[in-house]
Amino acid sequence: MMTSQPQWKQRYDILIDYIAANPEILINVSEISIPEHLRDEFYQHFDDVRNAFVEACYDSLPLEMDTLRSNYIQSERELTELLGLERIDLPVDLSSFLHNPKEGLARAIYNRLFEMVQGKINVDDFEQMANSDLTATASELFRLGYEQWAALTLIRLLEPDGAFGVELDEDYEPFAVDLREIAFGRQFHNPAKRIPEFILHSKKLDRNIAVKMPLAREVDSYYIPYEPAFKKKRQTGDTSYVLDSRVMFLSIVPDLKKIPVFADTHARTINSPDLIVEFRTGQDLADPDAIVHVQKRMEIMKPRLGSSIVVMNPGPESGIVKPTGNINTFAVGLDPLKLQRLIDKLA
Repeated sequence: MMTSQPQWKQRYDILIDYIAANPEILINVSEISIPEHLRDEFYQHFDDVRNAFVEACYDSLPLEMDTLRSNYIQSERELTELLGLERIDLPVDLSSFLHNPKEGLARAIYNRLFEMVQGKINVDDFEQMANSDLTATASELFRLGYEQWAALTLIRLLEPDGAFGVELDEDYEPFAVDLREIAFGRQFHNPAKRIPEFILHSKKLDRNIAVKMPLAREVDSYYIPYEPAFKKKRQTGDTSYVLDSRVMFLSIVPDLKKIPVFADTHARTINSPDLIVEFRTGQDLADPDAIVHVQKRMEIMKPRLGSSIVVMNPGPESGIVKPTGNINTFAVGLDPLKLQRLIDKLA
């Protein structure tokens, strides 16, 4: 009894037949040429293969991607409506994943499918490599997407009733401006000063709260132990386009005329936030090296209320390396209510 092919292989056969039926399409190991009048139909068949492959693998990926999607979309909608924002801006790959995980994952195997069509790899190689690509991409985008969701949820729990962007004046001092959109990692361009991305007025706390989401690895560069021979002038401080893990700075701002500069790499100064929030997996907490990095960032920034680790996938605590010093862990997962305890620390 013959077993039918998986749907993605059927779709692939249709794609190959379409190429064979249109000799104007030239695809080989060293060249890709698709005439303009054939591109729409070619890519329709091409995308059918990708989508069918993702569909076949999706349920086997050990992540709660659909729950993250619905949670993120809800937080995004609530916050944009509440603050009258134009949008929450994200890098394209991350936005695609958070709004439609299957579509976001299909982007990850675009090049791999072309390799198979070109004859660089065979069908078995493609299946193995594309499976590996999807697993790695899903894990990475889930982590980054979780950070976005958790940060937006923390902001929402502050019950903001006003928001301001932050820019630098002609004397390079920060001042408040209208806020039209949120893009974590985006700040007013300056080669040295690392300032809040925006400031919220929390109705819950009746305080202004400054927010910054720097790259985790970027914080290491805030500490400069000696006067550099050359001061970098091309850096802008804007990392909103970078797909990498972030941490969250939260600081109470008693006076909007005295907005903090968290770091000035030219002056070699640090202005400590009140709280640092880190986002880590249970596996990270079992890795002593990962904890060392958390502790190093706390030593550099010296947050008044210490650091809080939000655990994305809480599980059994066996094997967890207990952080030392003023670092607390919070088993949150995808339950937004469990983030409330972090807001309570600012009260």
